[in-house]
Amino acid sequence: MKTFSTENIRNVGLAGHPGSGKTSLTEAILFVTGQIDRLGKVDDGNTASDSDPEETKRHISILAGVAPAIHGDRKINVLDTPGTADFIGEIRGALRVADALIVTIDGTGGVAAGTELAVETAEEFGLPICFAVNKMDKEHADFAKAVQTIRDELGLNAVPVALPIGQEADLRGVVDLVEQRALISDDRGRAKPADVPADLADEVASAAEALQEAAAEGKDELIEKYFEEGKLTVDETREGLHAAILQRRVCPVLCCSATSLVGVGHILDFIADTLPAPNERPALRGKSDDEEVEIACDPAGPVIAYVFKTVSDAFTGKITHFRVVSGKVDDDATLQNIGRNTSERLGHMFALIGKKHEPISEVHAGDIAACAKLNVTLTGDTLAESKSAPLIEPTPLAQPTTQLAIVAKSKGDEEKIGVHIHKLTDADPTLRVLRQGHLSQTVLAGMGDTHLDVALSRLKDAAKIELELKTPRVDYHETITKTAQDQYRHKKQTGGAGQFGEVHLRLEPVPEGGGFEFAWEVVGGNIPTKFQGACEKGIRQGMESGILAGCQAVDIRAAVFDGKHHPVDSKDIAFQIAALQAFKKVAAMANPVLLEPICLMEITAPESAMGDIMGDLNSKRGRILGSEPQGRRVLIKAQVPQAEVFTYSRDLRSMTQGRGTFTVSVSHYERVPPEIQAKVVEAYQREREERG
Repeated sequence: MKTFSTENIRNVGLAGHPGSGKTSLTEAILFVTGQIDRLGKVDDGNTASDSDPEETKRHISILAGVAPAIHGDRKINVLDTPGTADFIGEIRGALRVADALIVTIDGTGGVAAGTELAVETAEEFGLPICFAVNKMDKEHADFAKAVQTIRDELGLNAVPVALPIGQEADLRGVVDLVEQRALISDDRGRAKPADVPADLADEVASAAEALQEAAAEGKDELIEKYFEEGKLTVDETREGLHAAILQRRVCPVLCCSATSLVGVGHILDFIADTLPAPNERPALRGKSDDEEVEIACDPAGPVIAYVFKTVSDAFTGKITHFRVVSGKVDDDATLQNIGRNTSERLGHMFALIGKKHEPISEVHAGDIAACAKLNVTLTGDTLAESKSAPLIEPTPLAQPTTQLAIVAKSKGDEEKIGVHIHKLTDADPTLRVLRQGHLSQTVLAGMGDTHLDVALSRLKDAAKIELELKTPRVDYHETITKTAQDQYRHKKQTGGAGQFGEVHLRLEPVPEGGGFEFAWEVVGGNIPTKFQGACEKGIRQGMESGILAGCQAVDIRAAVFDGKHHPVDSKDIAFQIAALQAFKKVAAMANPVLLEPICLMEITAPESAMGDIMGDLNSKRGRILGSEPQGRRVLIKAQVPQAEVFTYSRDLRSMTQGRGTFTVSVSHYERVPPEIQAKVVEAYQREREERG
């Protein structure tokens, strides 16, 4: 593929609600620019940017696709992102290396949950935001209504830069409001200039005036001219609009039908002529010797690249996607991995168009490329020519919200999971694996049910074993609530040397968080001090195996205060067993109770859903700690038992139509209500009986 200088590169993210046409628009851009010779369809599973097997099977975007398109003397790197919050890691990773965002909106529906997610992410990263009202050829499509929902529901200064020509099935082109000319599309997406239809003349004049007014605000000298003369030239309008977009004062709104290619050519022109080049955006921040530094997008600067995505390909192996932040990377270059203190050879760089690799000889500052088979480099790493180069901080990612346990259907298959899980988490930093040996489970934590289902499907295919996801076991603890004491004698005669040990034990509760305390109160040598360690070890074993339901016991003081020994038969193992059995006996007398983990939840959602959310939390034995307004949304803080939050994401999405988000972390432990405790203990006893 031809190489491009920094000023001729455009990195544009595409984001929006699922089904709004991001992937279809990406496909249309590739087709119109000649990068592909056949227009694929999402429903047919044959689009270039959704080439992953899971995407093809599910007809949704799962990975962020990078699609390079050549339009005139510009290279446009389109970053097609998933629409659902389950894959927020892919969305954030892609938008981190974009220089502007185009949010697709379904012309028949307007703003939706995915729209808000895209806008919030762009605002966090300081990205200029544009909108493309798609599907304008569908029944009930309404461009004016869609623009108004952007203004009303998002509070943004949405200004149309195009108007549709024709409605619904009669859509045949768009009006470019900058040049105030019609563009009629053919079946290849090429736009033929024409006069503005007479029935649109007044609407076009009004919209063009509003656009020029918005563009004038981009530069002081243009404001003065607009006030004096009441209009701007085409070049001045484009210049002012460009400046206003960079300043994020205005959000231009385009219109199109990606599947029929109407308006796609105008979108390409708009990206090429009006959206910012990489070197026009603010410098990226990095760290050098714990001090923040700025890394300018300078083609003549030192070579620094940021890895924003890694994927595992069945044929090529690991593919690493990177953006050159500064300098120029030549094919076959050797760069230092700053965070991992090693070097990597970038052999055979390429651009990916679907599954097709287009070789690239050099990559200039601001451009995006890929290479295969790097040894240790992962998502979020910094590559540079100098070991002393600044480190670019990885993209901040949200903590997982959904946990499910991975269960192998055949015993013995658990061992085969490990290496393949490692590859999944390398490629997807939002995916976490929690190995909980004391609960005999491996927990997969991610951003939602779909996220975990996709991960499980990949794991099954890679490991070639049958797996399923189940609700995890809760990490209950156990403790005692009163003081008790008793004794246990272990005596075993086997014909030769026997075993003998008698332990008198007292257990006392200690305050929450006190942990385990061991006291040796034996006097008179009834138990020699050499057996003190064996007694403590036996009691600790009892703490680990639990009292009621096999859960770890906590916050207990154990005092060995007397006992007996035999000069020949007493040995460590005898006192270890005696202490363990004494613990079990005495703990059962000390009114044991179950403790459950209580999670702190912070839920952000539309105000309209506040009542439903609070009612649902109450039904989950939750305690509402308070709420506070956040613009048009509300933040609700609550404490909820962990048993109720493993799959809370599906409940919240149902109550908020996908507009709610939340964070969750374990706060403390509390006593389990008696009726819940009885069920947990019964389930544990039943499981023990089944295991034999």
